[in-house]
Amino acid sequence: MAQSRLMAGLEDYQRLGLKSGEVELWEDGKRDDDRRGVVEWWYFDVILDDGSKIAAVYSTKIQPFMFMKGTHPCIKFDLTTPDGRQISKRITKFPNNEISFSEEKCDVRWGDNYFEGDLKTYNIKVAPVDGFGFDVQLKSESSPWRGETGHIGFEANDEKYFTWLCVVPRGKVTGTVMIDGQVHEVTGVGYHDHQWGNTTQFDFLNHWFWSRQSTSKHTLTVFDFVMNEHYEYKRIPLVFLQDINGKLLFDSTDNVECEVHEEFMQKESVHEFPKVTHYLFRSGEKTIEYTVKVKQELDARYIYKMTPFFLRWIFKGTKPKYGRYLAEGTINYIDGDRSFIETSDLIYEFAYVGENYREHMTKPLVKGK
Repeated sequence: MAQSRLMAGLEDYQRLGLKSGEVELWEDGKRDDDRRGVVEWWYFDVILDDGSKIAAVYSTKIQPFMFMKGTHPCIKFDLTTPDGRQISKRITKFPNNEISFSEEKCDVRWGDNYFEGDLKTYNIKVAPVDGFGFDVQLKSESSPWRGETGHIGFEANDEKYFTWLCVVPRGKVTGTVMIDGQVHEVTGVGYHDHQWGNTTQFDFLNHWFWSRQSTSKHTLTVFDFVMNEHYEYKRIPLVFLQDINGKLLFDSTDNVECEVHEEFMQKESVHEFPKVTHYLFRSGEKTIEYTVKVKQELDARYIYKMTPFFLRWIFKGTKPKYGRYLAEGTINYIDGDRSFIETSDLIYEFAYVGENYREHMTKPLVKGK
């Protein structure tokens, strides 16, 4: 079996030019090149006060071009309107002379669309498509976080890698959203992360559970990776909790237990997905019990069926599925005499590449261990 690991040694930090416990401005700039097989994206989502939700991904390569050299950018924009309509747009055509990136900071510009900021304040725009778009500012109310180096290395010498940098765990969003050609002033609570790698989820993943939740006083983010059979179903959970001022209260990259209490059938893929998930995270004497209950489906895709048959070879024999949801999360935090229980709505996704997630995701919770 092959190796997968969270890169966390001193030599890893030195080779990558990173500082332990500190995220620098350049880390949110373009981190990789455009060679064959490399992909990179900047992600933003927001739960707006009017009940609508937005998720947008600025990716350097649209899926069919991942295995080609060069930049083939794509913006995928999903909007759930206040009345529950779900709108999805994909933009792939940009003039070559209007595509630019910065390696010094996040500054992605594709035609009239941009994603730029400095770890504290971000300006993000999707120019209207068929009467839908947005132009907002995201002001961080938190602190950037990465699990160790943020790099998961694969194979003996980490020649393959996949990353996650959580840049804005929580931020105030203001601006405008266009719906059916009408512009609306909006406010809400948003999030931004950044990922890149030279391997795809289809190469290493059985499934992942990702959620970000902001209550009135705290922010909890969970990215629970479970690798496939080739990597012995290795589990790497990246978890952290901050207070309203961005102070880190809890983080962990191991010690996870999980139970799925209820499932539902995703219509697109005809596969069972988690509906009620209960986690237990530990860090020293600190624990977080975390329960996530799906409330509304925001995006559901049977990626395998959506892909032309002549391109399905990229899935390496798997049949990947995906869902993004509005959910209710309950956080039960215990640190000695200090504890709290908080509940609020959150955005959560489940990327499901393998055929049996329960066998490798769940293990009985043992409280008081």
